[in-house]
Parts: sequence; structure tokens; C-alpha cells
Amino acid sequence: MDLLPSPEQLEIIDSSSAFLRSRLPITRTRELIDGPTNIDPDAWAAAAELGWFALGLPESVGGVGCGLADEAILFREIGRSLAAGPFLASVLAARVAAFGGAPALADEIIAGRPVGLVVPVSAEDVLLVDVSSGLALVTDTEHAAIIDTTTLTDVTDVPCLDDTTRLQRAVDRGAVRLARVAADVDAVQRRGHVLAAAMLTGIAEAARDLSAEHAKVRVQFDKPIGVNQAIKHPCADMAVRAQLSLAQTLFAALAHDEGRADAEFHGLSAHLVAAEAAELGANATVQVMGGMGFTFEHDSHLYAKRAHVLGQFFGGTQPQLARLLSLPAAS
Repeated sequence: MDLLPSPEQLEIIDSSSAFLRSRLPITRTRELIDGPTNIDPDAWAAAAELGWFALGLPESVGGVGCGLADEAILFREIGRSLAAGPFLASVLAARVAAFGGAPALADEIIAGRPVGLVVPVSAEDVLLVDVSSGLALVTDTEHAAIIDTTTLTDVTDVPCLDDTTRLQRAVDRGAVRLARVAADVDAVQRRGHVLAAAMLTGIAEAARDLSAEHAKVRVQFDKPIGVNQAIKHPCADMAVRAQLSLAQTLFAALAHDEGRADAEFHGLSAHLVAAEAAELGANATVQVMGGMGFTFEHDSHLYAKRAHVLGQFFGGTQPQLARLLSLPAAS
């Protein structure tokens, strides 16, 4: 299995990173924190025109026809840039609509209708993540569905640890399902684990780069602080974790694309490995930055908060680990 990017994948990296730098840099994410929505409508529409929400869909249903590995490369760049908006849920929801008998809805999502994410809390209580257009994705190990969030009750805004994410609490007493697909038709949640891992990998790499650059240019006692073990060792740990995260994520994506029997194992592993790499790396970056790392003006805390939130998607760390341990060992 070749984990090195192909020429086509290098083009995805170059084009997506250039787009994100120009249209959705971290400065724009910060500007949206106090806005009515965390979606930049012009940038979102431009991303739709570039085919981001149809990248992994087969051409037979209006997609671009790329594999999960190609999508993972795109989402790695989204994570690195901390671009705001429900990119992950929208990409997955397009698949649910396309394979769940709702082609018109799939076309809307591909064209740029954003879809948020449902996080079940109890039998009826749910959390809504980045819901803005009345649609949300709900998944479990057996099915995935798109619900009409206007049929939920008691919807209230709640604060989120990540200031760039919109969070609401609601009650689901039989919300209308607009499309539904079984996991044996399309493994939506498995794809979600891999794409979340890709975003977390981007965060781990961004944190590593922030720390390494600061360690080179910050001078104390006439020497760069990177010469000190208390700085260079955490930076080295970040680099190793980020590399492991990338390797596991790409392996999981290719295992899915190739239909390997252990694809589920690798998908869960990728999410867990990447979540640890991103959280530990971002938290260490706050420390490497010293006093300014604790301020709101510095980006390190945004990476740390986003990493924690992404790690809780699709069940959370403890249920994911328990499920992983129940699966046959990878071959």
C-alpha cells in the first residue's frame, strides 16, 4: 500500500490550501465568532463550485468520483486552516441523500446547502453542531440519516468550548427523517471517523509547525528557546505524533477504498490516534508559546479547542475505544 500522494492528490493539496489561505484563513474564522453564523456564505458557495461536497461521490450520482483518500487529503487542509463551518457533516450528508433515495436533496447539499451534525446525549436529548439550514446528519454504526431540525423541540443555544462552533440543545421526539441509508450500503460513520481524523491530523501538523517556528525565533539568554530540552522534546513528540496520525489516517482511507475486512478497525484507530496527536500537540503548543499562548489573541487555544470537539464526534473517545477493542485485530 503506497501512502505517498499521487500527482492528482498533490493538486488537491495545492488548490485546497491556496483556497483556504485566501478565502477562509484563521483571521476569517475569528471574525465569524461573534457573527450570526460561522459560515462565510461566499466562501461556502465557492467551495461548492469547486466540488468539495461531491468529491467522494460516484459520478453516477453527480459526484466527482474520487476516493476517501482524496477526501482525507482535502479535510487535512481544512483542519490545518481551522476553517469554520460544517464541512464534515455536509460531505457525509450528501452521500446519505444520494444513496438514500433523495437525489434532489443531494443536489442541494452538493450545491452548497450546509448540513449540521446531531450528537445524541440520551434517548431524546441531542446536541446540534453547526445547524443553520434546517438539516442535520445523525449516524450510528448501522445507519445514517438526515433529519429536518425544524421538527425538533425545545431548541436552545448553549455555549461551546470551541468558540468557532455553534452548539444547540434540543429534544428529538421523532424528528422527520428526509433520507436514510444503511451502513452496508454506504459506511457513512466509518467515513466520518476517517475524515475527522484527517482534520485532526491537520491540527496536529499546524500545532507542530507553530511550536517549531516559535522555538527557532524566540530568543532568551542569547539563544533560541529550542535548544532547551523543555522545548525541543515536546516539539519532537509533536512531530512524531503528527506523522503517525497522518500515516494511520491515510492507511484507514485506503483500507476503506480497497474494501479491506479490517477497514472499520483502522477507521476507528485513525480517529483515536489523530485525536490524541491533535489535543496533546495543541496543548503543548500553548505551553511552548509561553505567556502569549494563554491569550485569546493567539491561535494555539483555537487549535486545542477544535481538537477536543472533533475528538468527540461519532460517539466520543471512550465509546470509540470500547468498540475498537471489540473488533477483530487488524490483519
